Amino acid sequence: MEFNDGWDLFAALAGIGILILSVVLSFVLISLRNKIVVKAGATLDKVDREIGPLLHNVNTTVTSVNANLTQVEGELEKVGTITGNAAHISSNVANITSLVTAAVGSPLVKVASLGFGLRSAVKKRSQEVDEEQVRRMVEASKQTKRERKAARKARKRNK
Repeated sequence: MEFNDGWDLFAALAGIGILILSVVLSFVLISLRNKIVVKAGATLDKVDREIGPLLHNVNTTVTSVNANLTQVEGELEKVGTITGNAAHISSNVANITSLVTAAVGSPLVKVASLGFGLRSAVKKRSQEVDEEQVRRMVEASKQTKRERKAARKARKRNK
């Protein structure tokens, strides 16, 4: 190998240096990859050991929740039945109420009307009696005035 000038020597040395650097970096990267693979394997083993009991607990919980949901569905069916019965009873009470209102309501209205009419008649009669008494008192007062006036005139004539 012959080098004509300094640049050829420099280029050759730079190439050899880059080759050595590449080989060293390759070994470093390979060892780093091995460490990463070992750590990832250890992490996966740990996750594998811990995930089994967790999945078992989740399965137990889901089974328990399903059993509870079945009980809740049974209770909801009972509530639905009770609600239906309550609606039926409410309907029956409404029907009985309308029947009683129809049977008793009309006579009650008539009795109330009679009571109001009697009260009005008694009040009017009482008012007429009071007015008659006032008329008599006014008439008596006028009569008394006339008599006094006539008595005064008679006294004046006699004097």
